[in-house]
Amino acid sequence: MKYFVEFVNLEEDDNDITVSFVISDDKLGIKSLILSRTFLFENFLDEDERGVKVSLEGDEFENCMSNTLQYIKITEKEVKVKSTYATYCVDISKIEKADIVQLTKLLKKQNFDHRFELVIA
Repeated sequence: MKYFVEFVNLEEDDNDITVSFVISDDKLGIKSLILSRTFLFENFLDEDERGVKVSLEGDEFENCMSNTLQYIKITEKEVKVKSTYATYCVDISKIEKADIVQLTKLLKKQNFDHRFELVIA
């Protein structure tokens, strides 16, 4: 299933980086596909628990902390996200190029230790 993104919310501070794809949804109104990495607590986690956490509101894996980002591919029109338990495809054709550039920068920062494969096409 392809989700159509209305806008992206990009947040970065000293403790974490969060990328949220805001999606229109018939049941919830809107929902978000969230890619989040919290650096503050990551040193306390086991090696296999570290990385970018993936959640989609209303999805069966929404609260699963072991659902980590494995692969992401960004093209001009869409983003494909593969996590431990699911694959998501989001249409970003409505998103401005400046936001896509910033999105790419934040994903590179989240991937400082090469925990997931990042493809920019």
